Amino acid sequence: MKNNIFVSDLIFYNNTKEETLNFIEMHGLKNLEFFLEPRDFNHTEKFNFLIKNLKLENVSFHGPYRFFNIDCSDILWEELKLNFVEALICCKKNNGEFLILHTNEAKRKDSSKKEIEKKLDELLLLGKEIGVQILVENVGVGKNMIYSQREFEKLVLQKNLKVLIDIGHLLANKWNLNEILETLKDNIVAYHIHSNDGEKDLHQSIFHGAFDGDEILKKIFLKTPNSKLVLEYSPITDKKILLNDLKRIEEIQI
Repeated sequence: MKNNIFVSDLIFYNNTKEETLNFIEMHGLKNLEFFLEPRDFNHTEKFNFLIKNLKLENVSFHGPYRFFNIDCSDILWEELKLNFVEALICCKKNNGEFLILHTNEAKRKDSSKKEIEKKLDELLLLGKEIGVQILVENVGVGKNMIYSQREFEKLVLQKNLKVLIDIGHLLANKWNLNEILETLKDNIVAYHIHSNDGEKDLHQSIFHGAFDGDEILKKIFLKTPNSKLVLEYSPITDKKILLNDLKRIEEIQI
């Protein structure tokens, strides 16, 4: 398993901690991305068990999103910000390569980009102080998307953000991959790799959706050869598919 290819623990969501540990060890997975949800006791207990018992080479982290949304009211913000700070501290403690931040999902009808960007600046400053690289992800699908492709690109370039491009979200929103790669190639650190039917965020295998996964990956490797790839597959994905995809991606990368 190449050190730039990671597996998200999303695929293990329905498995016990023991089942997850056994699968990872049996198949020699060494690079993982963990979701962090400090408010979810069971999830956190499973994570603590895995991070203690696994012998991993590289880890990254996905910041909280089930109990955290940057598009919240000012009344809630201070409380939710603490949730993200816990994730930052966990990432630092466990030598995570980066922590992913969602910024583009509408929570309220009166969503304000100005308010969101003010909160984004706060979190980026906290990340800098704690010593964690925050990657801003393109999220939101369909009606709950706040920034269009052009607006997202402008935000990234204006603030010189480091980003993670979620391929599944990009495809479902009909964003142009070629343009993203050309415009943001110097800002892209990583990708979430998965596919869908062009409408819903299904988190299918990159090779099993409505798109040409081989072509997508070749473009990524050409424009951003040093980027990290995180296979973020749904919990209902057959794990044999995951293992086959890992081999196939490594072959494309050669």
